[in-house]
Amino acid sequence: MALVAAGSTACDPSNKLSTAAKVKQAFDKLGEQKSLTTEIGFDGGAEKIFAAMKDADDFTRQDADMLAAMRLTYAFGADKPLKDAKADDKAFTYDVRLARKDTKPVFEARQVDGKSYIRLDLKAVAGFAEKHGKDKGKSRGPQAMEKLLKQADELPPSLASVKNALKGDWISIDPKSFEEFAKSMDKSGSGKSPAPDPETQKKAFEVLQRALTDNAQVKDAGKKDGADHVTATLPAKKIAKDFAEGLKPLKDKLGDKAGKLDKLTRDLDKAPDKDVTVDLAIKDGMLAGMTFDIAQFDDGKDKDGPKGPLPVSIGFKKGGGDNLKVPSGAQELKPQDLMGAAMFAMGGGRAGGAGADGPFKSADPFKDDSASTDDPFKGI
Repeated sequence: MALVAAGSTACDPSNKLSTAAKVKQAFDKLGEQKSLTTEIGFDGGAEKIFAAMKDADDFTRQDADMLAAMRLTYAFGADKPLKDAKADDKAFTYDVRLARKDTKPVFEARQVDGKSYIRLDLKAVAGFAEKHGKDKGKSRGPQAMEKLLKQADELPPSLASVKNALKGDWISIDPKSFEEFAKSMDKSGSGKSPAPDPETQKKAFEVLQRALTDNAQVKDAGKKDGADHVTATLPAKKIAKDFAEGLKPLKDKLGDKAGKLDKLTRDLDKAPDKDVTVDLAIKDGMLAGMTFDIAQFDDGKDKDGPKGPLPVSIGFKKGGGDNLKVPSGAQELKPQDLMGAAMFAMGGGRAGGAGADGPFKSADPFKDDSASTDDPFKGI
């Protein structure tokens, strides 16, 4: 449909793009950029989120406030147009972060010049695990984390990288050395973890583009905030199938760790047999954003599903800014640093190690015997 529209446009003396051709061109222009930033988050504020999800099990107003403020941002760039970038391009850079607005990220990972950089807010993660863990209220995770962070102040200068990691500051790692370390610790023996690459990213955009051009009926929806808006109407089942197909490259990367994606694929298979709508914003000829109500995909059988509008927005903008630069002050973390910190915690440091005054009561400094042995993220 889009190609036919584009062909007819070329013969149109007014040279005015049809709506379908405008959408295709907007996607094509994304691939012409050398760097892009994508931001994903709930749209409409905490009140709307709470109204839609308040009947879900254990969903609170505090959860709604958190989701309203949380944004997942992904910036990526290359030394050539992104549509031409290859998986082995050494100049490919990326940054993925999960953060509340105007606050320190809960998690951020970055790759620049083949080197990886990470920072993690352990206190925030421990609090999340306690709230959503199987034995809510019984875990000592946050308390143990507080003690661990205090112990970090007593680490020797030789373990400055571990201290940085525990405090949520930037650390740098050599992916190859940690892959070998992971192999020795991973029961599956793979030691592999997925990393974004330009070809996987390109396939994801191709799936999205096909869904919103080949399968959609589009119509102009006027101007708003300086952007042209288009409403795309498309069949939910077909789109879900396309997205499940688009996830295959990432599932192949994950291998045995693809459980969460397998669940998502199964959920996509349950998409209702009806049409859904997506709002597209186009600015300066490029796709600037998408907004869709995920409640449209609910079949009404899930008691924890949204009971009202729950819009999600995906924004696109040119460039990656400082997100694609080497972070300042990053300490290099080596696998042996982790082992040294473990030995320090078990008996060598002033913090008491594994003794009665230490944050850990067992010989394993990273195990809390009073907490459930279940995976705190299981079932999320």
